[in-house]
Amino acid sequence: MTRLLYEKETVPRPAKVLVGLALLLFAPFAIAQNNLGELLDVGAKRVSGEEFRQDVVEKMLVGSTSSGGQLEFMYATSGVIQGRSLADAVGREGNVVQPIDGVWNIDDSGRICASMVILRTFLPFRCEYWFKYKDDYFLALSDSDRSAKLLRRRIKQ
Repeated sequence: MTRLLYEKETVPRPAKVLVGLALLLFAPFAIAQNNLGELLDVGAKRVSGEEFRQDVVEKMLVGSTSSGGQLEFMYATSGVIQGRSLADAVGREGNVVQPIDGVWNIDDSGRICASMVILRTFLPFRCEYWFKYKDDYFLALSDSDRSAKLLRRRIKQ
């Protein structure tokens, strides 16, 4: 009788050990983008309003939208957001660059609240918690819901 490839007995022990070691070494990099619980488990810390002002404001940020577009923008000390969005043009070759405009503030809970216009679309005003892991920032709608989805931002070098 032939064994099925996915049976436990068919996977050699050294292969299992190597896979486990690879997961331990590289999981923090892959996990950090999935959800808030996994991000906190690898050591991310919540960014306070003061830390946001010191570390992020007046610096160019880069990141992706939830639909895959690329953003490059800045939170200015004056309370405005300015930048550009680079999104794939539908039905055309190449990319379309659109301006990003908006406003921001920090609420009493330390959330960063913003409203933006991206690709001629008015995004609703929403408040997000910011977290930092290594050199990356992550935005989440909750600071306690471990299943909360994240958006990643990085300071442009």
